[in-house]
Amino acid sequence: MRHPQLPLVFLLAICLAFCTYATAAGDGNNGNHYGRNGSVKVSISPNSSTLQVGQSLQFNASVSGTSNTSLNWLVNGTMGGSSTTGTISSSGMYTAPLALPSGTITITAQSVANTAAVANASVSVVSAPVAAVSVSVSPTSASLQVGQSQQFNGTVSGTTNSGLNWMVNGVLGGNSTVGTVSSSGLYTAPLSVPSTAISVTAQSVAQSTASASAAVSITAAPAVSVSVSPASATLQVGYSQQFSAAVSGTSNTAVNWMVNGALGGNSTVGTVTSSGMYTAPKSVPSSSVTVTAQSAAQTTASASAPVSIMPATVSVSISPTNASVQVSQSQQFSATVSGASNGAVNWLVSGFLGGNSSVGTITSAGLYTAPASVPSAAVVVTAQSSASPSSSASAGVTITQPVAHDVNLSWSPSSSAVAGYNVYRGTQATGPFTRINSTLDTATVYTDNSVASGHTYYYATTAANSSGVESGYSNLAQAAIP
Repeated sequence: MRHPQLPLVFLLAICLAFCTYATAAGDGNNGNHYGRNGSVKVSISPNSSTLQVGQSLQFNASVSGTSNTSLNWLVNGTMGGSSTTGTISSSGMYTAPLALPSGTITITAQSVANTAAVANASVSVVSAPVAAVSVSVSPTSASLQVGQSQQFNGTVSGTTNSGLNWMVNGVLGGNSTVGTVSSSGLYTAPLSVPSTAISVTAQSVAQSTASASAAVSITAAPAVSVSVSPASATLQVGYSQQFSAAVSGTSNTAVNWMVNGALGGNSTVGTVTSSGMYTAPKSVPSSSVTVTAQSAAQTTASASAPVSIMPATVSVSISPTNASVQVSQSQQFSATVSGASNGAVNWLVSGFLGGNSSVGTITSAGLYTAPASVPSAAVVVTAQSSASPSSSASAGVTITQPVAHDVNLSWSPSSSAVAGYNVYRGTQATGPFTRINSTLDTATVYTDNSVASGHTYYYATTAANSSGVESGYSNLAQAAIP
């Protein structure tokens, strides 16, 4: 039963031999950037290129004749390449080596389905051109007063190393005679004008022969002067005065504030803040007081202002300054004390602390209540300073009897049969309203004689039937009592 299979084996061997011949024939086309093996064909693009060392190039390849289009990428026959010949990714991105290889590089795209199907591309790797290193500096010149500074900036091109050495007149970092420069290019002029010209140089770290310079002119600083405003002041103890200072002849306008030579002052002669706010002491000092603004740039430059310190003058004001109050009614008074940190007051009525039943009483908060009857003498409410009892303010109060007022109301009768009407009153237009008639009013008029001066009232009426059921409120009537 096994002998009939021998011709099949023979035929398979013939097929393999034919396929091998076909593969060899396919390799002959690789120079034309495609390769085939049987029905499998690979093409590559670009088929040749030139790259500098370290540069990259994307190769693209396509596979036909099979559903498996996967590829292996090789460099000089090595899968993925190497550091000597360059590397290639699985997607065909070739990166040339950092050093120049000895010969031409061959990039191969190989079919995964049929490894005999390949396509090749040649790459010539050349050296990178040597760029000339250059340096520029900004600004290219500057003019400074002694002790002033100038920021210089340097830019390096032609190399990846952007480091710079900063020099002044050829001295790395400079010195106290020609000025100094930091590693970031900040130049500071010397304290005196140098005898030679000044040149600030930025030198490339990568190539010391590449540099750029900026000329710096150094001039003497003008004389520093200080002025103070106001030039003098008079204050009560505990009070404050804002002083301001102007500095000329230097870019540093900062000042130190002193009182009688003491930085910031003290509790005896008064204190002054760093912004020039002077506060007098709580008691008159035994010596004169001088506020001084001293230049921070040049301590020998200063200006002063004399300050006269006066004892405190306490004053009291009262509000209102007069009032008219009906018997048993109240009036709120308020008082303000100046010239003393203690703003408390004592309240008196006609010389009596807190008042009495004859002239009226007053609370510690200034609420005065008139007596129940008009007093025979004038009434005076006084606010007396607790800190300085000799300082006070008074308000005259007129006590009056209440004036009788009444409000006469009338309304149109209801068109329905009613038993009578009720009258309601409120102190606001929106209510609430309170019934003020004790019994049902059968007439269409009503007199309200329980009103008080200075108030406004709002009235409404309702109609009621014999069962006591009331209608809604009528329209409102308003009455303002003088």
